[in-house]
Amino acid sequence: MRNVQAVHAFVEKHRRRRQSNKVLHGHPSPTHWLERDIAMPEVLRARARANQEIPKRVNLYVGTPYCLPTEPDRCGFCLFPSEIYTGRRQLDEYLEYLEREGDMFRDHFAGTELASIYFGGGTSNLYKTDQYPRLMEIVRGVFDIPPQIEVTLEGIPQTFSHDKLLAMQQSGMTRISMGVQVLDDELIKASGRKQRADQVFQTLEWCAALGLPASVDLIFGWPKQTIEQMVRDLETIAATGVTHITHYELNVAGRTDFARHRRGELPSTEENLEMYRIGKTVLEARGYTQVTPYDFERQDANLPSSYLYEELFRRPFQTDGNGPIGFDAWGWGYAGISFFFGTPRSPGWAFMNQVRIDEYFRCIREHRFPVMRGFHYTPPDLRLHLLFQELQGLGVDRAAYRRFFGLDVVEEHETVWTAFGDLGWVRVSDDRVTVLGDGVFYLPLIQNALAYDRLMQMRKKQPATTVSVPEPMPVLAAPATPAVQTRE
Repeated sequence: MRNVQAVHAFVEKHRRRRQSNKVLHGHPSPTHWLERDIAMPEVLRARARANQEIPKRVNLYVGTPYCLPTEPDRCGFCLFPSEIYTGRRQLDEYLEYLEREGDMFRDHFAGTELASIYFGGGTSNLYKTDQYPRLMEIVRGVFDIPPQIEVTLEGIPQTFSHDKLLAMQQSGMTRISMGVQVLDDELIKASGRKQRADQVFQTLEWCAALGLPASVDLIFGWPKQTIEQMVRDLETIAATGVTHITHYELNVAGRTDFARHRRGELPSTEENLEMYRIGKTVLEARGYTQVTPYDFERQDANLPSSYLYEELFRRPFQTDGNGPIGFDAWGWGYAGISFFFGTPRSPGWAFMNQVRIDEYFRCIREHRFPVMRGFHYTPPDLRLHLLFQELQGLGVDRAAYRRFFGLDVVEEHETVWTAFGDLGWVRVSDDRVTVLGDGVFYLPLIQNALAYDRLMQMRKKQPATTVSVPEPMPVLAAPATPAVQTRE
């Protein structure tokens, strides 16, 4: 933005509007991923060339299409693509197509080291007990799975069982992420889910008995939710000793039931801010440390959760004792989203697979990569994406940014940092930009301000340019001391 006053005006215009969730995709939003008919063999060859300059490991996301039916549809609020689950036949058929897609990529990933694996959804614990070994064998058909790798599976409380969890563990899965969302019976009813609170606690007991680290997702900002209900849920989950709690704001948008019929029952942005503040206070008082705007971890837990997939997603360029290393993300399966980042000088691609199951199947039957559309990064877009992701860790390392891009992140976005510093939402020091106070809650607003000029260019279909400083060649030398990955 042109000056500090413009940033302040932008904040005043938007701070009371409901925030969209920009945690998962970064910059730009998939609404700007408009390139179709992507030549995937060339994209994959370009990835191989980039790997010669910066060795890449892969964070693997394996999607499952299906969710249990609810009334209202999609739990009333979910914006993610999914198909209604009707029975095992769907899962058997899907696994066949998943394997066939893997066959198309196998040669391109030859020799690639996996950094982490995440089985997401839809609902990944809909599989039957005997299908989890099959799921892992499909992954082994494309990659060697290193020992001690973190392998996460997410699911919902009512479809976990002891036998399923044992089968998951025996097949190589090492962490469970449970989408609880809410414990209050009336709020569960509003979402159309059939789960019960006792299923949550039983699943956590089974995980503890099996030695499986577990994390729990909770949502605040439900229609008619009170602060008392929210605090009761947080305290109840914290009392179980679960190592990781994700407590995030309900995202209401699109043509969902909550957006169309219950918007008047939703808390205001100011009320959600108060819920965020109180929720943070409650969790920190019970021994949890905030690691992202909505993620809290217990450091004294008996079952440590490394949460590695999410951490590596936020830091896709790092350094070790041998120099720069990178972490691409491959979304395998229905609606999978992939990020092949290339290098700072020659950025790569983001792309998504088909979001209709019949189209996904048809592409694979026709021996075509099931990619629906994508986005070819420019250097400014790559910098913004990585800046968005690193800010999820509540701060930006100025030295690392300069090392990879040859630019100072403070000089590049000076007006934005100054304006948010005036509000007490960021602090700039010699080595770091730190998000603090209410700025953590308003992080999507900070991200929008950082990307404002570039998004205006994209809407006008203008070519990308650098922001305010010349773009020297990036410096990719390793630091004197090898970087050590830590939770920020």
